[in-house]
Amino acid sequence: MVPGELIALVQDFVRWSQRHLDDAVRAAHQHIEQPGDWHRLVLYALTDALAYNFLLVGTLAGYLQEQGLDADLLRRHLQSPDPDRYVSQEALDLLAGLMGRPVPEGQREPTWHFVGRQIAECGVQRGGEERRPTRA
Repeated sequence: MVPGELIALVQDFVRWSQRHLDDAVRAAHQHIEQPGDWHRLVLYALTDALAYNFLLVGTLAGYLQEQGLDADLLRRHLQSPDPDRYVSQEALDLLAGLMGRPVPEGQREPTWHFVGRQIAECGVQRGGEERRPTRA
């Protein structure tokens, strides 16, 4: 069974990415008379969406690596010969926070660990229902 934390992550990151994609469409329509603004605002919005997607894919890939998914299968799913290109330290921090792993003693909590912890604590929204915590 897929952990609820991963479902909550996909749900939140897709929503955040969609906001940036919507911003790109809006900027593309609003700034057609100003090419400098058009280029800048459209690309900012698209690269923001890309950053969320890249981090999401890296976090899911990191999880699947931890679960022992066959490396060839993971490469096929990611459509990439190098799954590690997605698995950044930020992705691993996000995964650690999602899964409720403690921060090592004496270290500050990384930003993405905190974000993962918050996503897990807020839980999963199903249909039109309230969010359900992924952990008790």
